[in-house]
Amino acid sequence: MDTTDVKKPFYTKQYIAAVIATLGAFSIGTIFGWSSQAEPKILNNGETDYNIEREDFAWAVALMGLGGAIISIPAGLIVKRLGARKTLLLFVTPTTVGWILIVWYRNAAMLLVGRLFTGFGAGAFCMIVPIYIGETASPEIRGTAGSLFQQMINLGILYAYFIGMVSEVFTLSILCGIVPIVYGALFFFMPETPTFLVLRNNDSQAVSSIKWLRGSHFDAAAEVDEIRSQSQLAGKADQKTQSVWQSFRQPATVRALVTMLGLMFFLQMSGVNTVLFYTTSIFQSANVVIDPELATIIIGGMQVLGTLVSTVIVDRAGRRSLLMVSGGAMMVSALAFGIYLLLLASDGDVAFQVAKLGWIPVAALCMYVTLFSVGLGPVPWLMLGEIFASDVKGPASALANMTSFGLSFVLSRLFPLAWDSIGGGPTFIIFAGFCFLEVVFVVLVVPETKGKSLGEVQIMLASR
Repeated sequence: MDTTDVKKPFYTKQYIAAVIATLGAFSIGTIFGWSSQAEPKILNNGETDYNIEREDFAWAVALMGLGGAIISIPAGLIVKRLGARKTLLLFVTPTTVGWILIVWYRNAAMLLVGRLFTGFGAGAFCMIVPIYIGETASPEIRGTAGSLFQQMINLGILYAYFIGMVSEVFTLSILCGIVPIVYGALFFFMPETPTFLVLRNNDSQAVSSIKWLRGSHFDAAAEVDEIRSQSQLAGKADQKTQSVWQSFRQPATVRALVTMLGLMFFLQMSGVNTVLFYTTSIFQSANVVIDPELATIIIGGMQVLGTLVSTVIVDRAGRRSLLMVSGGAMMVSALAFGIYLLLLASDGDVAFQVAKLGWIPVAALCMYVTLFSVGLGPVPWLMLGEIFASDVKGPASALANMTSFGLSFVLSRLFPLAWDSIGGGPTFIIFAGFCFLEVVFVVLVVPETKGKSLGEVQIMLASR
């Protein structure tokens, strides 16, 4: 490929496409962050006229994850047929409908259905935005562009945390609900991915898409040939006659699937989503030295900082290094927080003395979410867009996404029960154990994809 034309302006529209695509991730962040601020306002402050029981709200939190899990397979099939762009636009609708139900709910059922529908959108965006970025960004910037996905989730969470601190639940829900509408309006003008267009034998539109992304003087024909050869090197030249099952039996696909399912498993079992969903109530229980809502804002800010660091270094340090450092630091911080909660719940003078150390839970959770945002948060979603061959990317990503959201549903529903039954201390010590296992998994299984083209990744996986 002719790269003599590759200069700073070459990246401009690629970054524009990536930023606008990741507004879908910003929408996910508002969905994640809404419950942390809405829970005390609805259950404790009585800000709404409609009685919602604690059990109903716990189900509302969990149903978002169930929605994401349910929609994963259909979204994977849809993206293979329609392409990433049209599929993302399609799922703006259920997300908006979900927020409408949340804004104007009159009973628990409307709130539950609303959260389920926003889960449909979150699940689809989580899976397809990385695919879009992976197929539109060049290898030189794919890591940095891919890290925008987690950063936008974090910014969306921080947005919801801040709005929730300064306003009532109704205003919070309204300002979260307009995000997918703005996203759909902007993303409508973005191009389809060149990879999808080439696989549909639409070379002329693929060339137009490449020139829009790379610049008018870029050698688009060479990239079209490279995309086609990558499909052939992966052993899938005849995609019209090869079944999905045959594609999944390819060694490269098997290894990619094991990697992604494992990373999604440990992403959720680290406990991070339950922390994000219940941040304010966790801090209320931990006797922190500052206002729990302010501590929640600090957590959101530290997430943004962590992902900013990841964006800068991901294409230098590599995926494996960030995953190992992230898992190790999360293990230490979750263990420290768990021990603090155990001592706080003990009898006698020990609990009294520990209660004076209310800065420990804030520091521990800040370290926990910051290092999550450096590695275990952004890297799996980045790799989701670069580790699967084009013809299995939709259904394979769907399985990985279903694993992540399915576990999110289970954990977010079990977390309040675990907190009440065994206590917060043992719960976080269990999370620390899974963080340790994540490091072991990365060392033994996860390949390094830094700086490799999509075709080179497939060749590497096939030869492992």
